[in-house]
Amino acid sequence: MTGLPADRPVDAIADTPAGTTADMEGLALAVCRLSLSPRGRLLHPHQVGIAVRAALFTELGRTGRLVGRVRPEAIGESDTGSPLPDALHRAVAGRRPALWKRWFNHVDADRQAATDALVSAGRWRVEGHRLVDADPGSTVLQQQRVTELLTTKQPPDTLDLALLVLLAGGHGAGLGRPAPRRSRRLAKEWLEPHLRTAGYGGDATLAAVFYGLSAMRRAHTVPWLSR
Repeated sequence: MTGLPADRPVDAIADTPAGTTADMEGLALAVCRLSLSPRGRLLHPHQVGIAVRAALFTELGRTGRLVGRVRPEAIGESDTGSPLPDALHRAVAGRRPALWKRWFNHVDADRQAATDALVSAGRWRVEGHRLVDADPGSTVLQQQRVTELLTTKQPPDTLDLALLVLLAGGHGAGLGRPAPRRSRRLAKEWLEPHLRTAGYGGDATLAAVFYGLSAMRRAHTVPWLSR
């Protein structure tokens, strides 16, 4: 059983200068990077952590390392040289079986790990209490594109872009309030055509996105303010 190839997600944001990103940036780092506001803050840090964890789950599912529609189940080895997905794979493998929704309660470590990875890669730098984007112009263009696609409900052409828009839009994409309810309504329509032939890995990917967005919705301080 093989998952779908995990391509470079942000490179799939078409027709904008925002396609210039680090070659090895995976979905989780892209989702985290698009959470940075122009003032150098993560406006909704808990939702960002949930989105990062959901992105890591999708990376594992698409590479055949995770299966499960009701609960995640780790497959294969935990050490592949990819620190963030490997750490989550190890956590799933070492824990008693738990329903998907229980995996989105404690996510601060995921957000911090993604933040540290972006700093180490030189995409962000720390200045006092602020995070500074090394290429803020392209990030803003990408955030605007994510918001546009989610608002117009225009189905992205690729699975990479669909996952990015749903998860980054769910946490607010650094520009506005979280929109997990809107993302969740679109998730099945956007993802199923791409995942229909992906087997159990596709089930896990869809479940990770759906339960992640549900957790973002529950986590919002005033739920009715989330879109």
